[in-house]
Amino acid sequence: MIRRLPAVLALAAGVAMLVTACGGTTTTAGPALTDPDAIITAALKSTEAAKSVHVEIDIDGKAKIVLPGTGTGTGPGTSVDVTGTTVSADIDFEAPAARATFAIPALLNFSGEVIAVDGKSYVRTTLTGPLYQESAASGSVDDPSDAGRVIDGLGDLLQKEGVELVKGDDAACGSEQCYTVTADLTAEDLGIGGASATLGLPIDLQGASLKLTVHVEKDLPYHLAGVTAVLTMADGNTIAAELTTSKWDEPVSISAPPADKVKPAS
Repeated sequence: MIRRLPAVLALAAGVAMLVTACGGTTTTAGPALTDPDAIITAALKSTEAAKSVHVEIDIDGKAKIVLPGTGTGTGPGTSVDVTGTTVSADIDFEAPAARATFAIPALLNFSGEVIAVDGKSYVRTTLTGPLYQESAASGSVDDPSDAGRVIDGLGDLLQKEGVELVKGDDAACGSEQCYTVTADLTAEDLGIGGASATLGLPIDLQGASLKLTVHVEKDLPYHLAGVTAVLTMADGNTIAAELTTSKWDEPVSISAPPADKVKPAS
């Protein structure tokens, strides 16, 4: 069970990084944007100014875990319930570094903390005890400090030829008014198929589709306010994630845990 849990966390972290795609320091009324591509482009461009962000995620649904050696899509697996999962993260784009806490109540109230800083990751959970376990940062979707690479991938995906972006009605997002842009992405759009059907994770994604609803603040510098992501697997399982961002460019301090709080290397 312990070996399967990181897949859920990786998925949560991956979705979290997909929404950290813009930033800025002031808010003033911006030129009205009517083209959905222009809205997404404006949000992605403001990434270059972002120094830090706070992300909150709420996740519900189930995902099938594919056991090693069983192939993709047809082998046996176990449905893991992630209903009630929450993630709270501070990300320093400049370092890069990140600190996140998570909780998965449906899995024996499993919870923990991840710190990624100085090329290393420190993880402690309710299953591993009070000490952090140190490892080299993976530079992959489960490394929340590597947000830039994932953001670039998100931009490439949303601006990919054949992906249709649709502007919806403006909507309230907290105290702000936001543009709304939706995209329905197929397995082909996501690049899922054949040997890549798990995207490096033990999760059955073959034939999966993703619906994104993106909220971008109408004021400059077009902060990303939130994203609703619904991932639907071919077996009928779905994972829905509601993400919100705040505290753009506010000071954040992320450091490695004290040495006496880290488990000695075996």
